[in-house]
Amino acid sequence: MNPVRATYLSCAALIAMGILLTVSTNEVYSALMLLPAVAAAGVYSLSPQIMWWWWQRNPPDLPTELASLLDRFDLYRKLDVAGKREFRRRTFMIKEGTYLHGQAIDEFPEDVRIMVAASAATITYHRPEFLLEHFDTIIFYRHRFPTPLHEVLHSSELHTEDGAIIWTLNIFLRSVIEPRKYLHLGLYEYSRALFYTEPKLAEVMAETALTYSEIEAITQFSETALKEFIGLPELDLSALTNVLYHTHADNFAAAYPTRYEKLDELVQRKVVPI
Repeated sequence: MNPVRATYLSCAALIAMGILLTVSTNEVYSALMLLPAVAAAGVYSLSPQIMWWWWQRNPPDLPTELASLLDRFDLYRKLDVAGKREFRRRTFMIKEGTYLHGQAIDEFPEDVRIMVAASAATITYHRPEFLLEHFDTIIFYRHRFPTPLHEVLHSSELHTEDGAIIWTLNIFLRSVIEPRKYLHLGLYEYSRALFYTEPKLAEVMAETALTYSEIEAITQFSETALKEFIGLPELDLSALTNVLYHTHADNFAAAYPTRYEKLDELVQRKVVPI
């Protein structure tokens, strides 16, 4: 049982005991009623922090009906049973630590939150600290959007100053559901967030980055198509390359084995940039 629920039940039991004693003895057991009520109120106000502390020490698994969504992520499918369990627990933790906001979108179904969190879990799976704590805000639009940083209509953006990632909801979902047909925007922006967090890694990753012609040879995604899909004139080739490491691994390894092996060493932290 989680500590918040346990505290509520304990406080309720003490309050009930105080009421029973007051009724049966004609003496007012105010302390037995008031102190648990104050404790319960304090726990209620701090419940998010308490639950986060509890989850860090006892990370729960995802519900079975939601865990099946992870099969859309190549890394998850390749992991053994223990690895898959760890991936699900990390996905849960990232989901709980990420705040989703919508422009003209009131609520998000749980599967959307899972897709966001699993994207982050994929990119940071081999990282000692899998939480990218600075990037804890997701903003979804129903349509392509302009921002002060990019005034043109686009579908994906990393806002480093505010630690926010912005996506067009239906385009994001399409990219996660069909990553062989569309560039996986979840992996793309979380790759950029990782490189922002680890500048040394970004420098080394840049040395392995594919060119647009090489990307097209692996995926059939042309430079024009990629830029039109995201809606921006300049894209991050290192992040694109990192996405393809996850979504087109077989083609990548077959076409450019040396670079794939170097990237594999970096992603799996076999080599640590210094």
